[in-house]
Amino acid sequence: MRQNGSGRDAAFEEFVRNKQVALVRFAWLVSDGSYAHAEDLVQEALIRLYGRWSDVNDPEAYTRTTISRLNISVWRKLRRETLRGTPVDRAELDRRLDALGGDGRLIRAVRALPPRQRLVIVLRYWCDYGDGEIAETLGCAQATVRSLAHRGLTRLREVWPPPTQTTTQSITGRTA
Repeated sequence: MRQNGSGRDAAFEEFVRNKQVALVRFAWLVSDGSYAHAEDLVQEALIRLYGRWSDVNDPEAYTRTTISRLNISVWRKLRRETLRGTPVDRAELDRRLDALGGDGRLIRAVRALPPRQRLVIVLRYWCDYGDGEIAETLGCAQATVRSLAHRGLTRLREVWPPPTQTTTQSITGRTA
């Protein structure tokens, strides 16, 4: 991404215009369900990206990694604090998820996972990251990623109904 002066700024502005909505959606999925918190994560990640813009080869991957790590820092901080009350925008979130029907129930189930399991599930199935990319993002071993994914999927299967024979047949073209 080596550019100078106004070319650098123009390229960064174009990146933000093209990717901001997807990055906020990603941050919302991996964070606490607050759009305000998701927007804060994205803003901080973009500030950090801008400072390193000329050194970064894949700005989207860098930004997702930064969002993930910033969110992990929030978990660590919250472990040391006792929060009281529920964020105000959670009620609005529930109404929007109810409007999605089955998809809303799936998003609720994913959001109920512990933070690291949720992050692995979102990175793997939403962002199509491989185990190596997820391990690098989380700063852990690939075996840890596979373990977190397994535990997360196991918990999702406990609360999410298994596919019916009709659903399986329509997806695969054959009877299960």
